[in-house]
Amino acid sequence: TEPRRRRRGVTLMVGRVESIAAAICLTVFAGGLIAMSCTLSSNEASQNGLKVTRSFPSGHHHADAASPKDGDPDHSHGGAKELVVASMNIAACQPSQSAPPGWNESNSTAALRGILLGLDADVIALQECPGGARWARDHFPGYNVLGATYSHADQVILLVRDGLKSSPALSGERAVTGLPAVIAELELGSRNSLLVASVHLEPFERGDRKRQSQMRSLLDIADSKSSPILILGDTNMRDTEDEAMEDELGLQDIWKLAGQRDESRFTWDTMDHRNEIEGVFNRYYGSGTRQYQRRYDRMYFHGANKAKMEGTPTFELIANHPMTSKLDFLSDHFGMTSRCSLSFSSE
Repeated sequence: TEPRRRRRGVTLMVGRVESIAAAICLTVFAGGLIAMSCTLSSNEASQNGLKVTRSFPSGHHHADAASPKDGDPDHSHGGAKELVVASMNIAACQPSQSAPPGWNESNSTAALRGILLGLDADVIALQECPGGARWARDHFPGYNVLGATYSHADQVILLVRDGLKSSPALSGERAVTGLPAVIAELELGSRNSLLVASVHLEPFERGDRKRQSQMRSLLDIADSKSSPILILGDTNMRDTEDEAMEDELGLQDIWKLAGQRDESRFTWDTMDHRNEIEGVFNRYYGSGTRQYQRRYDRMYFHGANKAKMEGTPTFELIANHPMTSKLDFLSDHFGMTSRCSLSFSSE
């Protein structure tokens, strides 16, 4: 475009000054996401707990629940064990093709890191990570890296908050199971444990049978340990697969348990909404962005007759608001977060 040709025509010295200034601005902006403060408001309470909305700068919507650490370090409520979990396909931290000139992978990484750390989650599941365990340790202080493995696109990683007893459920998950998943075992009390998996399942519509097989394998692992399991990640599933997941495999869809609200339905939404009030358009792939909506990313729970959900879990999207313009998002996927309470039969 014409503005870009003019920028290429300026002198080298001016270009350097502009680059330095842009870098300073972007660093301050990304740093602000990490150090953001939140305003809590609430107008609704029920027996299931207080529903809280957090508002953040730059329009980022975070978990609709207060910090799990506030006054409750062991996450116990009347015998139930409470967890805050999050998951996101971070698209290798590659900038959107609608991002401004000068915005690079480091800026995207800092912004995503700020959003995810701001959730104060117990468990963070990541897909399409640009690095492995060392990358995760460098960027997510306060978390233990329970493993990293390759999927069809970059790496899958699972993080568990420091202080929460956890261990890898298997050694070298993909080598042992053939699964694009990292699985950890959490100790939630003296006699209770929960498996948590970060997954990036088979892609494309034709991969439905493979995805079902992958989910069966995860349940087989949980069954071998007589443990309930929470599965988080980019499942690449279509709505036509719901029946197989829920009726045949007995999985509970946390988005549905939370009330299946339309505003948190689609974790992939590249439709042009700019004709709506305050509408946006996740034009992550620039002019070549294909417009459609899917619920690719999911959270599933299987109690294995050992545990059950108590009350109503929450389910919210994260990183689902634009950054520097109405077209600029941090990933082609939106992330998701949930606060849920589990009770165990042994209790």
